[in-house]
Amino acid sequence: MRRTESFALMAAFCVGLSACTPSDQPVSASAGGHASGQAAAEIPAVAPPTTTSVQEAATPTDQASSDQATPAAAKQVVIDYYAAIDAHDYVRAYALWSDDGAASGQSYEHFSGGYANTRSVKASVGEPFDEEGAAGSRYIQVPVELKALQRDGSERAYRGRFTLRAVMADGASEEQRHWHLASAEMQRLAD
Repeated sequence: MRRTESFALMAAFCVGLSACTPSDQPVSASAGGHASGQAAAEIPAVAPPTTTSVQEAATPTDQASSDQATPAAAKQVVIDYYAAIDAHDYVRAYALWSDDGAASGQSYEHFSGGYANTRSVKASVGEPFDEEGAAGSRYIQVPVELKALQRDGSERAYRGRFTLRAVMADGASEEQRHWHLASAEMQRLAD
């Protein structure tokens, strides 16, 4: 089984949905977006030498062609993703998922509706790691720690990582050669 297939939880579920698992158990979802109670592998804390807070990133940026699939560009995609969610720009956030958002496992309506109870998010994005290539694509992991402030004033904390994919096969479009979110694994931290 490829590494990316094992990362099945879509981070969007845990950030915005009030129906997230309230226990300390890891939350996971299949590629189709169905939650399950199966335990996931332990997710390490984000402990890179430096992290970038979403609030430190002035505005989401588009990746330039010359740096479309670098580790720095992968990190920027995750920063842009949470900046878009924090700004309630769900169209932009959804577009950062592979296959025009389909990799999120949700329709746009379900994805955006999942944030109805989320007031704001603060993400600390760690340094990318574990870059690898397979079958015309490149994959990289980006760790993240997240705090989501709910509309009722409660706060939820998560730790996890995204897997990002860039298509490198002959004939891939310029857009496909950029990093996109392919999957995520997130664990809700105890309150």
